[in-house]
Amino acid sequence: MLKKYLADIAFMQILNLLIKPIWILVIDRAVQNTLSLEVYGNYAALFNFSLMFFIILDLGLNGYNTTQVSRDTNKIVALTGNILGLKMILMAIYVLFVFAVGAALGYGEAEFLLLVFLCILQIFTSLNQYLRTIVASLQQFKWDGIFMVLDRVLVVAICAILLWGGIEGWSLSIERFILAQLAGVFLVTLVLVIFLWKYFRDIKISFDLKKIRPLLQNAWPFALLITLMGLYNYMDSVMLKTMVGNAEAGIYAHGYRLFYAILMFAQIFSGVLLPFFSKNLKDKETITLIASFTAKFLLVVAISVALLSATYSIQVMDAMYHEKATAQSASAFSFLMLGFIGSVLILVYGTLLTAALELKYLNTAAFLTLCINLLLNILLIPIYGSTGAAIATAISQVLFGTVCYLISFRKFNFRPNIIDILMQIFGIGILMVVIMVGKQYCSSIAVHLSMVFVGILIAAFMFKLFQVKDLKSLT
Repeated sequence: MLKKYLADIAFMQILNLLIKPIWILVIDRAVQNTLSLEVYGNYAALFNFSLMFFIILDLGLNGYNTTQVSRDTNKIVALTGNILGLKMILMAIYVLFVFAVGAALGYGEAEFLLLVFLCILQIFTSLNQYLRTIVASLQQFKWDGIFMVLDRVLVVAICAILLWGGIEGWSLSIERFILAQLAGVFLVTLVLVIFLWKYFRDIKISFDLKKIRPLLQNAWPFALLITLMGLYNYMDSVMLKTMVGNAEAGIYAHGYRLFYAILMFAQIFSGVLLPFFSKNLKDKETITLIASFTAKFLLVVAISVALLSATYSIQVMDAMYHEKATAQSASAFSFLMLGFIGSVLILVYGTLLTAALELKYLNTAAFLTLCINLLLNILLIPIYGSTGAAIATAISQVLFGTVCYLISFRKFNFRPNIIDILMQIFGIGILMVVIMVGKQYCSSIAVHLSMVFVGILIAAFMFKLFQVKDLKSLT
């Protein structure tokens, strides 16, 4: 079982390494460089604005469905008919809510036109994600990985034509960029329905409140958690747009795009861990081993990436955005990547607590994190702009991740080993010296990166990542 978990993770990561960098580093970067800072900044703010209310489309149903179907696949037919009926109602509520809040914020005709397409995009994304929870709950992680990147493959092809095709009347615009994403998500949703058709043949979509009400009662803790986390993750760019303008939001989007790209690779673990933890929750030995191994692996990656980002932030921004890169975008990028360390803890231990249905603790911690994030944004954005928003995000991620880690240790009675902790601290110290101090004494980037590679291997050894015999012994 554990061998299958690692094999599935590796397969999904390979798919992402083949597709997602092209999307992030080639296509999306080209879009940002082609469009003006104000146009893309406006799009980024509106996109995050639509994401802020994405919870209305989900309402915790994806998390609830995963935990239930992973335990008993016979629940697919009974749950799906009721969930689809409820989702159709939520779609109408979502659109009304987005437009009502947009009107209250004073959005004009141009913003509302983009919001129409963005709302449709989020609706199909929500449906896509729900269908993928069924695939993952069936432990079909390789197929889930294929469906995860298939929409990006389609969007990359369409955007490449818009950017470089040279077809008259088909040049890139922000509207066509959104429509390309919509086409990709729609086609993947259609493929998912066909893939799951044998489970859907007997489904009857229900709008019966007697059946929907229990769903809402069981799913609302998941919904509250997603709402709180979504707010503190996405409100920063909206606050930037509102408080200091589209240009500052565009600068923030430069750093956030790379942060989000790296975060997507880590989120693959979370997508596999939730159904895996839910199915094997009573096997404490397996849960402990997988949670510890995954957390240590991702922490080595996160700390290395954060330190490298701080050291080479200006070079990375210059390479990505050329004349549009600024010292402020490099600063924002550095702080965002520091927050990635907290994100890793959330993805592992927050997912473990979700699988164990310990949502009371998670929601309390997420609410306090939201309050702190909101206060920090209010204080820092007027002074530091995009950098202030990045600092607020970093503090929020690290804080929430640390709380998830501490609650998990108490809940599952994990036993920390002092010697192991000291070795890990020593490994982190080696990374800091090699990356941050070593840069000052290396005139060649190639030489320095070679030193960094060796430092990462030493840190991985200190974190005991090479002791895979324990994993093999449980297969």
